[in-house]
Amino acid sequence: MHKKDIFEVIYDKHLYEYLIINRNFRIIDYSERIINYCDTDSIDDEDSDIFTLIPELFGMRNDLIDIFDEREDHILLPTISKAPDYYIDITIKRGSNNTLIILLEDVTETIKSKRQLQQDHNEKIILSKELTKKNAQLEVYNMEMNRLVQEEIAKNIENQNLIRLQARHAQMGELIGMITHQWKQPLSIINLNGGYLKIKYSEDIKDKNIFDSKINNILMQSKHLNQTIVDFQNFFNPHATRETFSPREAIDKVLTLVHQDYISKSIHITIDEKCDPCIMGYANEYGQVILSILQNARDAFLSQPNKNMRINISIDKKDQRSIVKIRDNAGGIPSEIIDRVFDVYLSTKKNGSGLGLHISKSIIEQKMGGTISVENVDNGAEFTITVM
Repeated sequence: MHKKDIFEVIYDKHLYEYLIINRNFRIIDYSERIINYCDTDSIDDEDSDIFTLIPELFGMRNDLIDIFDEREDHILLPTISKAPDYYIDITIKRGSNNTLIILLEDVTETIKSKRQLQQDHNEKIILSKELTKKNAQLEVYNMEMNRLVQEEIAKNIENQNLIRLQARHAQMGELIGMITHQWKQPLSIINLNGGYLKIKYSEDIKDKNIFDSKINNILMQSKHLNQTIVDFQNFFNPHATRETFSPREAIDKVLTLVHQDYISKSIHITIDEKCDPCIMGYANEYGQVILSILQNARDAFLSQPNKNMRINISIDKKDQRSIVKIRDNAGGIPSEIIDRVFDVYLSTKKNGSGLGLHISKSIIEQKMGGTISVENVDNGAEFTITVM
């Protein structure tokens, strides 16, 4: 088989075309499709030289002569763009009989693939940089949001503490008013006994029994006043640890402080004790819940008094839980707000703070794990406190 036929078989299977030139740079042979790689429409074997067909070789005569003279083995030209999106590689090697073989390879698809790969790589780099940037921004955002959340939590804790303090101060103010009523009668008795003794002393004491009786009465009343102050101090002294206590005892301590004020306002308080199971929690704060409910009942009576103002406190248990119900006949809670009575700052009283019942709910449900609810029953409101 002729060498040309062999070349044709090889180049048909690959994207190669070829030119064979002599030492005068004239074309002596070429492949059929070589015209597609040249800057001319036809090839004349006699008149066409390589520099006309392939302008990229212009100025390379000496380089070609070096290959003819075996000073160079071959030349590989940089990839050439022949038209938009059309690329070739040119390799020049020494042939037999003082000739050169110029191979032209269509590398368009290879170039396009490389460019696509490079573009994909660049896009991935850009995307990676964008993701890194976004992640950094997101991290900064998350840190800022976390800081703001922590600030809000701290503010909420501070506000809750402030609310508790305000409620405590409000209760203290009201209790001081009640204690004033508690003290009026003992102080009157002390004054009367003291005046009586003064008169008797000036007339010379003859009846020692009367003198002893009056002195004992003064001492008893003083002891009662002192105990009132002790109870008042203990009532507002928060316990840091949970303890077991009796609901009845906590209720009795509250009534010790306030019963005189309620009696003076013709409000009668009764206790119906069916069972008094001990519960776990904070006795003083539990007492403050009882006081807050009693104060709401008292204020309701004062705004709309009736001839039979009564508050009943029932103490019972169910499924190992203490159940205390406080019911009044003060007319009940308006239906439009009864579902919101435990909300902060909600009050039906003209100068009410709206803190008492909100704090009560917080104490019973959050601190003691119980429940507190209210409903209108008959002609009044009934609060139910359930604690394990």
